[in-house]
Amino acid sequence: MLVEGPASRELCDKISEQTGKETVKVKSKVFPDGEIYVKLKGDVEGKNCTVVQTTYPNQHLLELYMIQDALKENGAASIDVMVPYYAYARQDKIFEEGEPISARAFAKRIEMDADNFYSIDLHSEKIVDFFDIPAENLSAMPLLARYSKEKDPDILFSPDEGGVERVKKAAEELQMQWDYLEKTRIDANTVEIKPKNIDVGGKSVVILDDIIATGGTMTEAAKQLKKAGAEEVHAGCTHGLFAGDAVEKLEKACDSVFCTDTIEQEKSQVSVAPLFADVIERFE
Repeated sequence: MLVEGPASRELCDKISEQTGKETVKVKSKVFPDGEIYVKLKGDVEGKNCTVVQTTYPNQHLLELYMIQDALKENGAASIDVMVPYYAYARQDKIFEEGEPISARAFAKRIEMDADNFYSIDLHSEKIVDFFDIPAENLSAMPLLARYSKEKDPDILFSPDEGGVERVKKAAEELQMQWDYLEKTRIDANTVEIKPKNIDVGGKSVVILDDIIATGGTMTEAAKQLKKAGAEEVHAGCTHGLFAGDAVEKLEKACDSVFCTDTIEQEKSQVSVAPLFADVIERFE
């Protein structure tokens, strides 16, 4: 059975359509004092259950913990957890003395009531190693690549060197060129950002990243590519957090903006349902 987390209702329905699996709804509400309530709206006793629930913002992280507990309390035979967007993944190591490793802390809580864990485009591959249960990081880049094809791009770009492997994977899907933006410090006050290898003059490009949060990095990348002569610049990502005025900034700099439904919203043009459906069908 699929368990439809409140943060991922539409995605769970799509997975159900693709796999034919029955879905258990979850009632959720917030009390006046801010505490959260969840209730399973179906019989899960003796059933192998798969929860689909993104963990952003914080309310949805707490809902996941309580859904897992409710499944255990109500006799689920097994509990698999599918988290489309794994929050707090960027704190995957100690940057300053006194900090926690949040990505690890939440992994330990999730695995208490789970048999398997799946997520998509985790910020770091090593996060799966924080789990003592089987854990898998799936990639949405091939799906984003196929959608990018509609933009008729000449080149796929990573906004920085850190995202090269993701963009390379997408470019291989389309059998096309790829590159990344390189930052070069000119002096104490000046940083030059330009394509590492490829001339973008007169070309259409798509920039792909795992996360867009404030939109600052992606907006600056788009501006620099336009400055270098790119005719069109489209921005896509797996996880569209779009904090504050991120969408407004991006739309001024880019010809289009798109993301997946790991976080369900207006810009969710690409569904990750096939990735999770493949996992479910793998064990049939």
